[in-house]
Amino acid sequence: MSEPFPDLFSRTTAAANARRFVSTLAASTLLAAGSLVQAAPGPAKSALPAVADFQKLSGSRAARCNAALEPALRSLGPPALRQCAWSGRVEMLYWQDIADIPHSCLPTAAIAWHRLGAGAHAVLRPWSGSWSGQSLQLQYNGVEHAGMVWRQPDGGWSAVLWRWRPSERLATRNWQLGHWKDVAAAVRAVDAANPAPPRTPLMMAWLDATNGKPRAIDGDAWRWVSADACLALQTASLGQAQLHLPYSRDDARLEQRSAMQVQLARRFPQAQWLRPFTLVEPAISGDRTGAKFLAVWQEGAAVQGQLWIPLRDQGGIVRARISSELPSAGGPRAAEAGKARAALIERELGALAHAWEARHE
Repeated sequence: MSEPFPDLFSRTTAAANARRFVSTLAASTLLAAGSLVQAAPGPAKSALPAVADFQKLSGSRAARCNAALEPALRSLGPPALRQCAWSGRVEMLYWQDIADIPHSCLPTAAIAWHRLGAGAHAVLRPWSGSWSGQSLQLQYNGVEHAGMVWRQPDGGWSAVLWRWRPSERLATRNWQLGHWKDVAAAVRAVDAANPAPPRTPLMMAWLDATNGKPRAIDGDAWRWVSADACLALQTASLGQAQLHLPYSRDDARLEQRSAMQVQLARRFPQAQWLRPFTLVEPAISGDRTGAKFLAVWQEGAAVQGQLWIPLRDQGGIVRARISSELPSAGGPRAAEAGKARAALIERELGALAHAWEARHE
């Protein structure tokens, strides 16, 4: 028996089948789209520099570092990576982006370089303004250190520090040494394009006098931080003084110093003289050292001091001037700040004079 309304039944069945097909197709499309979204990779991570490729350089998978980070290294900020291996005998710390140091007269790289050296228990050479990077390698208390500070292409600064405590077992130690040589070579690579600036006799004395302080060299200007104050030293080439200054302390006369002070007062008529032109005492009382002279004065917010070092044979004089800007203040506080800064500059000039004695006399 034929069904009633056959055309209507056929059309209804066809429509239902079509709806089921469309629903199935839509569900499949959504499922596929969801799978594609889940499978899509995230943003590409920046590649590690070769000197921070822990697995490649150490030859081992990175493990957790159990020892606490030393205070000297915490001043660099939290490292982006800290990895260990070899049963805790090798460690790498990597700072990808070193934050700028607020209110500092030294560049970020110079402060980072000083702090990296402090973390490695080393006093490093001053940072040079011409460097784009520099490395350190040393041994302290049985632990090898290798590190570097370098400028990124975007102008930021990065740092890395590797430390290795060799194994007592000879075979293991030799295996570790092979990988440590790779670390050292990766660190040294930055030095080729960043030679150290030449050292003059005065620079050698300044390096001794500022040992252990944050410092930087930029051309003829040498800067450092002492007692939370920013100091800058400018050098003058070998020259003659307007008045004869003797090399021998026995030949130094009060009338000579008085005449020199008169000349300085004429040259700087607006200066307030916080230490008139005077003879520097030797580091060890009674030592037969060469005569050296200093003076300290203030003009506005700038406190300056100068050291004169007469030379024995050449007959000339080495001169070094330290300057420092005072923070803005008024009234009695400004006067006290000026006196305190003058005392600091006098101490720094005295340390420079004594370092010259020890190294060159």
